[in-house]
Amino acid sequence: MTRPHIEWIQAQALPWQRDAIAARDGADAKILSRDDATGAVSCIIRYPAGYSRGPEWLAADEEFWVLDGGIAIDGVEYGEHTYAHLPKDMPRSGFSSAKGAAVLTFFSATPVATQGGQGRAFDERRLVRRLAAADNIWDGDFAAMGLQSMASTARMRRLRTDPDTGEITYLTATIAFRQGERSERHPVVQEFFLISGELAGDLGTMQSGAYCWRPPFFKHAPYGSPTGTLLLFRSVGGPQTTDWEDPDQPFTWKPDHKPVLPPELAPLMAKPWPRPERY
Repeated sequence: MTRPHIEWIQAQALPWQRDAIAARDGADAKILSRDDATGAVSCIIRYPAGYSRGPEWLAADEEFWVLDGGIAIDGVEYGEHTYAHLPKDMPRSGFSSAKGAAVLTFFSATPVATQGGQGRAFDERRLVRRLAAADNIWDGDFAAMGLQSMASTARMRRLRTDPDTGEITYLTATIAFRQGERSERHPVVQEFFLISGELAGDLGTMQSGAYCWRPPFFKHAPYGSPTGTLLLFRSVGGPQTTDWEDPDQPFTWKPDHKPVLPPELAPLMAKPWPRPERY
């Protein structure tokens, strides 16, 4: 994998780029990270009101979480806090956004679109048509990933598990003032986006909109949150397991700001991201 270590960037600091995603021409995007070898990309796409596309299929998986607004694909409506995983080559009868939307999106390869509704045979085992956070289903198993210590202060929802690779996408919601005690390592890439809340860790304090692409076995944590958090996680390269270690530094609610970023992104996060004004 040829993506740089990003730990972390606030999406708010990134510029909007028109037509940055070829299969979504006419929409703006913020590129969170990109694999130069495969064309896989993680991004936020901003669809204008009235956006539409005709029948097509993509030569890449499209996985998404609607952050704001709404879209429709094949007549299925996706409002705020809904999720889907659409396998590559799956034919789509249409794509639209009546009132506009901001959508966190992950493409598994360069997202090339081919016009027409026939498409090719696709792997229906890998289809997750629609899930909604408002269903309030928290069915994930922290123990399966070696995260037993989180069971009393957090909940997990499994959104997707790849039937071949074991890669997983899931939500984690933590309670306010949860505080970790140990550091972690994972044998695969861990990618996450902080949907809401504030999260203090060994490299600083993240706000809503924080994004991370963490290489395998990078030591991180402990974390704590005075607000509680909602995070979307993805494992890339296989199933996620966890090795626990003693931390290099004790947890603090006000950690030093020292994110790990490639040179082109470092200036955007040279100072701590400002917290909202209070009172």
